[in-house]
Amino acid sequence: MKKHILGICILTLSTAIMLSGCGSKAPANETTAPSNGTKEQIKITFADYGSSKMAPAKGYQDGIAYIKEKTNGRIEIDYVPDAVLGNETEMIQQLMDGTMQMATLGTSTFSKFTDKLEAFQLPFLLTDYEKEQAAFESPEGQALLASAEDLGLKIVGFMENGIRHFANNKRPIVTPDDLNGLILRVVPSTMLKEAVSMLGANPTPLNYGEVYTALQNKVIDGEEINITSLYAMKHYETIKYVSEIGMYPFPALVVFNLDFWNSLSAEDQKIISDGFKQGTENLFEKHLPEFEVTAKDACIKAGVVFNVIEDKEAFRGKIAPIYETYKAKDPKIKAFIEAMVNYK
Repeated sequence: MKKHILGICILTLSTAIMLSGCGSKAPANETTAPSNGTKEQIKITFADYGSSKMAPAKGYQDGIAYIKEKTNGRIEIDYVPDAVLGNETEMIQQLMDGTMQMATLGTSTFSKFTDKLEAFQLPFLLTDYEKEQAAFESPEGQALLASAEDLGLKIVGFMENGIRHFANNKRPIVTPDDLNGLILRVVPSTMLKEAVSMLGANPTPLNYGEVYTALQNKVIDGEEINITSLYAMKHYETIKYVSEIGMYPFPALVVFNLDFWNSLSAEDQKIISDGFKQGTENLFEKHLPEFEVTAKDACIKAGVVFNVIEDKEAFRGKIAPIYETYKAKDPKIKAFIEAMVNYK
């Protein structure tokens, strides 16, 4: 009888231990949250080569504020503008190497590694902000942006610095012939260098931070530039003429190292993407229009003479061959160009 009772006790104790063990085991593929119910704090350094005075800086800050609010401060983004962490050439290399988490880069910065993103800056393809936004949202545009993953990068949004014009110290530009012989700074881009050369000028690629000194020392005669940058970087102090033509936009992409991006949860990825989308909407609705007015007024006050180039077709005709060159480079570029040419 005693043996029978002892056996029952042992069986009962064994069953209790088994049930206790099963109850403490988390389901497969489920991450157990910390005992306080909070998620891990995420700190991200966001490098920007551009000026903190430019309109995109406000768009980025709006996006960062959105992300902070939606995560109750759990995702903390430290925004570092004014090229403190390097120029674009240095930043893209660090992003690909994985030594930088996040940065903003112009589409032209990718030209050393791929032709695809340059398509957003083909002269006279995207000539207003409405069409630019449609281009980025289009399936063809999204396919080009996704190609950055081949470089180990993830593009999650964009801002806009302003449509580009001609600025120089020699004369107003009215016809393509007026560009003949002018030494113009262009962003370091194979395509833009070729396009400006087709227009008759002598293109000189320079990093953004080097332009003021080059103008001041008369190393260059001028630049292709947006009015907002002319103001923010004080180039109006060394420029006499601005000829408005609206050749192409100058988008700045929000870029992550792909491995770092993939280390984030899908929920956090969506919050970050949504945040910068909100920032972009604010940029086009408020920050950029206001800043363009402020910038132009300041340039005029400083003595810069503006003129509007009326015959844009004369310029467009000279660079037409570049469209065919880029269509032939990749089917995705071809599809994008054709979609934008036919956009209404």
